[in-house]
Amino acid sequence: MSPPSSKTIPWKRLIAEGGAIVVSILLAFAIDAWWDDRQERVEERQILQDLEEEFSLIRDTLTRDSNVHLWQLQNLEEFLRKIDAGPLEVTPDQVSGVVEDLLSPRTSDISNGTLHALLGSGRLEIISRRTLREKLVGWESAIEEVWDDQQAHAKLVHEVHIPYFVAEGFGMADVMGIWYPGNTVPTRSIGNNAAELNRLLEDSRFRSIVEARFVYKLHLTEEFEEAIAAAEEILAEIRESE
Repeated sequence: MSPPSSKTIPWKRLIAEGGAIVVSILLAFAIDAWWDDRQERVEERQILQDLEEEFSLIRDTLTRDSNVHLWQLQNLEEFLRKIDAGPLEVTPDQVSGVVEDLLSPRTSDISNGTLHALLGSGRLEIISRRTLREKLVGWESAIEEVWDDQQAHAKLVHEVHIPYFVAEGFGMADVMGIWYPGNTVPTRSIGNNAAELNRLLEDSRFRSIVEARFVYKLHLTEEFEEAIAAAEEILAEIRESE
């Protein structure tokens, strides 16, 4: 039996069928790629929404706590100016406020659950905006400065401030009232005891502790400003991504 001649082979049909198969395969790949990209964009929008909620809360919390620290900083500065003018210029309430600040290691309670989950998953690239990815990666270093300062102060409170007041026999009622409102534990308030108040104000060590606290607060408020600015930049990037 002789082989078919080229004239009997339906080249046009074979080419058309082959082309149709190739096109269908390419089309299937394109549809899969389109679907995967669509799913990623849906997931990205959800992540962006969660990040916006998270960083909005962080910004608001840091702003609130920063305002408290600024108010305490002003009180410390006023206290130091008045104590220089003489103990009689200082009121019992001002002393109580300073003691409360010295003995209260205030911390900012914030959570980065969404960001940590995103970074831990290794899928940061799902965020299409490069500048946002960079700021999300850099956020940890910005907020760590705040954590480090707060931990340093907590250490001072427990290792320097409280031992000083205990060793000198000063009453702790000023701070107890803040930690446990309505407590029934018998306490002594420095502000309500004239002799204790004068003894405290005349102690140069107390003045040194307040000075150190003032400098610490000054530095801490700067760290808060930088962290708040970093959170604002991330929120701006998120809005640009939507």
